[in-house]
Amino acid sequence: SPGNRLVTSRGMALRPEMLDVGGVLTVFPDGETEAADSQAILIRLEEGEYDPPPGREEWSPLGFVAFSKVCTHAGCPVGLYQPETKELFCPCHQSVFEVLRAAEPTQGPATRPLPQLPLGIDDDGYLVATGDFPEPVGPGFWGRGRD
Repeated sequence: SPGNRLVTSRGMALRPEMLDVGGVLTVFPDGETEAADSQAILIRLEEGEYDPPPGREEWSPLGFVAFSKVCTHAGCPVGLYQPETKELFCPCHQSVFEVLRAAEPTQGPATRPLPQLPLGIDDDGYLVATGDFPEPVGPGFWGRGRD
């Protein structure tokens, strides 16, 4: 939710200086480290390197981007990052997501991008979510048959 700090699996809140350019870290909303569908992969790119889709210009402060870590194909954890090519890999079925193109799938069975988490920095200098994921997290079949 808006203003919720990003934390590590141990609950440590994150400041921008804690992750170098090219670094990657699994993060959660503060207080939700046990919720598998809330985990995100945080990546620090060079400032200005990310070319966001329209409407997302403010979602990547200081080069930080975050995407759901739950693959849109079958729900496996997308946690492998190749900094040279700026790609995320799902180890289960080899889907590849291009980070600089808003985590669009470029190979494998995934057909939807990983949902992007809008980010900001709060008044105390911590990374925060400025909203929720704008699309459903995980594979489409997770939502079938639900009220």
